[in-house]
Amino acid sequence: MHGGQSDRHQVIRELFELFVTVQQMGQVFANTSHGAAHNNARELNELLHQVRLKIEEIHAEFPAIGRFGDVDETAIVARLTTRFEARGAGR
Repeated sequence: MHGGQSDRHQVIRELFELFVTVQQMGQVFANTSHGAAHNNARELNELLHQVRLKIEEIHAEFPAIGRFGDVDETAIVARLTTRFEARGAGR
């Protein structure tokens, strides 16, 4: 796949937004888990955090793009979880 810098920036931004939601879901999973399941959920969340840091690192390498400071994590979670809930309601 050959794309310009703006295409790569858009992809990494979408990955970041996805991982915001995944981390929120992981946190809910950890909060509702007990015993061994809780330990596994905690480990999963640590890995997800490392991935998110790597995504931020990659994003910061783009010239004149900067950090994800303008990303509203609450809006991302609301948008993506609403889609997920809507799919689940149709089952």
